[in-house]
Amino acid sequence: MQEKKTMGAVLDHFISHAREAMDSMISPVYIKDAGLRYAWLNRAYADMIRLSGKEYAIGKTDSDLLPSPVAGELASGENRVLKNGVPSRETITGLPCPDGVSRSFVKTLDPVVIDGSPVGLLGILTEIPSPVRGRDGNKEQETFFEDLFTNATAMAAITDWRGDIIKLNRKATEMLLGKGDESQLVEGRNILDLIHDDDKQNVVKLWKESILGKKEMSYQIRMISHDGRVLYMLISGRPIVKNNRVVSFQYQALDMIDQKVQERNLLHTSSVETLGQMAGGFAHDFNNILTVINGYSEMMLRSMDRNHPFYGKMFQICQAGTQASMLTQKILEFSSKNRPEPKEIDIDQEMTDQETLLRHVIEENIKLTVQRSTGAKKILIDPTQFAKVLLNLVINAKEAMPAGGEITITTDALDVDESLAPQYDNIRPGRYLSLCVSDTGSGMSEEVKQHVFDPFFTTRESGKGVGLWIVNSIVKDYHGTIQVQSIEGKGTTFRILLPFSGQEQAPPEKAPQEPGSSSEITGKTILVVEDDDTVRELVDEILKHRGHHVLTARNGGDALQLARQYEGTIDLLITDMVMRRIDGIMLSKKIRTILPDIRVMLMSGYGEDVIRQEELTDIAFLQKPFLPDDLTSKVDAIFSNPA
Repeated sequence: MQEKKTMGAVLDHFISHAREAMDSMISPVYIKDAGLRYAWLNRAYADMIRLSGKEYAIGKTDSDLLPSPVAGELASGENRVLKNGVPSRETITGLPCPDGVSRSFVKTLDPVVIDGSPVGLLGILTEIPSPVRGRDGNKEQETFFEDLFTNATAMAAITDWRGDIIKLNRKATEMLLGKGDESQLVEGRNILDLIHDDDKQNVVKLWKESILGKKEMSYQIRMISHDGRVLYMLISGRPIVKNNRVVSFQYQALDMIDQKVQERNLLHTSSVETLGQMAGGFAHDFNNILTVINGYSEMMLRSMDRNHPFYGKMFQICQAGTQASMLTQKILEFSSKNRPEPKEIDIDQEMTDQETLLRHVIEENIKLTVQRSTGAKKILIDPTQFAKVLLNLVINAKEAMPAGGEITITTDALDVDESLAPQYDNIRPGRYLSLCVSDTGSGMSEEVKQHVFDPFFTTRESGKGVGLWIVNSIVKDYHGTIQVQSIEGKGTTFRILLPFSGQEQAPPEKAPQEPGSSSEITGKTILVVEDDDTVRELVDEILKHRGHHVLTARNGGDALQLARQYEGTIDLLITDMVMRRIDGIMLSKKIRTILPDIRVMLMSGYGEDVIRQEELTDIAFLQKPFLPDDLTSKVDAIFSNPA
């Protein structure tokens, strides 16, 4: 799910304010998942624990980032909140923070609950100040705390025991009542007047519990702003007790649109990781099968005369294998957990690659037409995120046409000069890719168009309100913009502008190399370790045909024993990356303790991500499925480079 930063002044304020509100708060704020790993934190928290960037904390725990005494203090009570699903508040005094300042806090912890189960928590640290006293200490202290209340970045309110408003701070007044004289705006108002009708009954129930138990209550509700917008708020209400009776309430309210994004992300991430693991596993096994199919069919095709009656059929098998390889590669890209890595992509080639996948998403009663512009044009974007943009737009178009219709995707170039730039949001003058996705579906009303990029907004019962929010966020992250044109009953067009990278040169073509040329390297001793028998036999046959001496092992244990016993020199280890007990990376490390000079090549159906994570820069990688030439070229390249 994503945020809509700009869609007119009002929506601009509504969507972008949530992130700004928490990120610019003086109080440190953080969100953790059920494993107490950081899912998000604001700038104040990152500064307090001396992080150069907030992203360094994501996925880590306090013990990964902080010395043990500080980590223990900051994490106190968090397991209890997750276990019981009950908010808590405690005071931390004299904490020696990593930025060198000793602080005292009131720490508020609220569980993030989805479907009745805590899946994470929100923490807010409100620093307890030490006001300076002058000659008139009481007056200066009173002024200090009055200013603290009035100008707080979070909304604050004081009511009597019935809920009639006594005082609002500036933030609450401007958001809930608009600008004006605060005393006149709150006169005769009850706090219930500002709460969404559907949430009032629950608030009254919690208010009664707080009165009877004389206890603080924290809860999530919807409030209505002065201009009719719905605000998602986290409320903390503290009863003020005198002579054993509640005489008033002090409230703090935090705009929680960003936290709701994190809630959905926590649940979504868990599902996506499971789905990604399954998809990666299927792709790995299928890539092993494709390696054998593609490898042997390529070898048979080369040995077959073009006039042979089965030559055309064998050629079709090779083509089908290549298309299947592309599909498994896309599955791996979608299941990847790596951070986005922008790179130049040729938009024409990318559209060709994505078209096959997109056709699997739509129904048979929907026609998909892709109209590509001529010429290579490159944009700088993470390929997986670009694929998500296309996928979400096509799915949105499909769902607008339950009875069938047509989806048209067009790409073109657009020059935006100084006079045109103001017509588009978030872009500067320059040359842009124009990507349009049009459908012949039900279209949208003007009201729906105004909210179509809002997080959680959907017009469908089964919708999550995520897809278009994600599209908008990705496009904005890459300095682009998105527009929607729609007429009820006549379809919808989404138009995206993304800047060209400015480097549209075609990559230099490699000169074709004939088999048996002088650049081939032969006669090496190569140890092949692969637990799939058919893949191992294929690699063995390809390398022997090239003139190498090949030793084979079906697992890491057999390979280590063979390396210890072999009397000659083993020049290269080729091993599958994912095997039982001893995987390829562990095997490469162990075998180098026996044969320090051996060269290593890993092959896998998963992808090169693991090698990058392990920072194994001296190890080659071969992606499955591969063709015979892919294998022999990689081997030649390894031996062509100095050891």
